[in-house]
Amino acid sequence: MLKKINSKTYIIAEIGVNHNGSLILAKKLIKEAKKSGADAVKFQNFKADNLTTKKAKQAPYQILNTKKKEEQYKMLKRLELPNNHYFILKRYAQKNSIHFISSVFDEESVDFLVNKLKNNLIKVPSGEITNILLLKKLNIYKYKILLSTGMSNYKEIIDAINVIARNKVFKFQKQKVKLINANILKKIKKNLCIMHCVTNYPVEDKQANLGCIENMINDFKLDIGYSDHTKGTMASVLAVSKGAKIIEKHFTLNEKMSGPDHLASLEPKEFKLMVSKIRLFETMLGDGNKKLQKCEIPNLKIARKSIVAKKLIKKYERFTYENLTVKRPGTGLSPFLIEKILNKKSTRKFFPDQMIKI
Repeated sequence: MLKKINSKTYIIAEIGVNHNGSLILAKKLIKEAKKSGADAVKFQNFKADNLTTKKAKQAPYQILNTKKKEEQYKMLKRLELPNNHYFILKRYAQKNSIHFISSVFDEESVDFLVNKLKNNLIKVPSGEITNILLLKKLNIYKYKILLSTGMSNYKEIIDAINVIARNKVFKFQKQKVKLINANILKKIKKNLCIMHCVTNYPVEDKQANLGCIENMINDFKLDIGYSDHTKGTMASVLAVSKGAKIIEKHFTLNEKMSGPDHLASLEPKEFKLMVSKIRLFETMLGDGNKKLQKCEIPNLKIARKSIVAKKLIKKYERFTYENLTVKRPGTGLSPFLIEKILNKKSTRKFFPDQMIKI
């Protein structure tokens, strides 16, 4: 999906609300994300008035991480950015040669990001996968969409894809994904990536469920990414080994800062380590074609064997398993040729360990 942007794993530093409502901090995060090797930074475009009711409670992790129990609205109001800041941040990201992405939470934020900010890649966060009003507003045929799937099951993912595609692409039948419109799948494939995600901050290792990445690749025939909320770097690297094309990881300057997501985020040094591990894995993965590597060439003739005389072979004596064997080096006849020379007469005398020539 994003190969035109980056042929390698596309790595997103999820700044989210870790700017704590500060434009200055947001800029610092962009600069540090670039230094840490991220391909993109991602923010969250929302207005508290559109996102939650005034009395909605915080999620348990939000209370735990902020160490403050209050209504969601109050917390989110402190974390929202005015729209003009997004123009500033996008320009700043461009200045630092890093892509700018944002999540959408309602129809208004879709309109702002696509039509005003002119973003050609947006993310639908996990909490919005059942928000049919938002999903209907999207246009998969004009821009790229990352669909996050935290808290969801296959049926809900299928329902969301069908709404986004404006056609029935899949149906959930007997606990399996059934493709019903291959033509539409082909049309949306280049613009849609499903993001595996487990919605908690942080996620315990035993709940990461990375095995589903391969299943989703096989079942949906779409690019699959991974939005990683675990602690550390291992899950993201393993996700790439499972086939994830995009990695998104929360990014902060200091995980001890006040805010709901800092505790599940990587600081610059650790984020850079994660990127280097992913790039090392890509290097080690190679092109997947089994072939002689350049480093093996000097060892080829030394490590392989040739057909040699097991004992003295007289002129005109027939070659047999009793007078032939194979030994290093591999500079003579390949052992695979031994059956072709059996019963043929020797044209000369061969001493023990002498390479056979015919």
